Amino acid sequence: MSERFDCHYCRNPLQGKKYVQKEGRHCCVKCFEKFCANTCTECKKPIGADSKELRFKNRYWHDNCFHCFKCYTSLVNEPFMLRENNKVWCSNCTAAEDAPRCKGCFKSIIAGTVPVTGLRATFCSRA
Repeated sequence: MSERFDCHYCRNPLQGKKYVQKEGRHCCVKCFEKFCANTCTECKKPIGADSKELRFKNRYWHDNCFHCFKCYTSLVNEPFMLRENNKVWCSNCTAAEDAPRCKGCFKSIIAGTVPVTGLRATFCSRA
């Protein structure tokens, strides 16, 4: 007699069905999403068995939810930083936010532009 091959949680047979092995236990896809799946930091939905999961410092995202907080550019395979409130920012937005501000137009003075400095203030070429 063969051994039963059932879902650890609902006990439904897994023979011939899609299943996930988590911590040495076999479970059906439905139970995986209900009991085992990590929750996406961005959308707060479970990351299903068929989804690509990204992880950083015990936080998880769907691959399409992993984007810059400010400009919404995808950060999959891109450099990023955690900023205030643990929000993920791309390197471009981080550089723009950290750059000195023009005292005339208040926009960031980005590297490569020629700032004008005088009277204890910095101005960009746009001002």
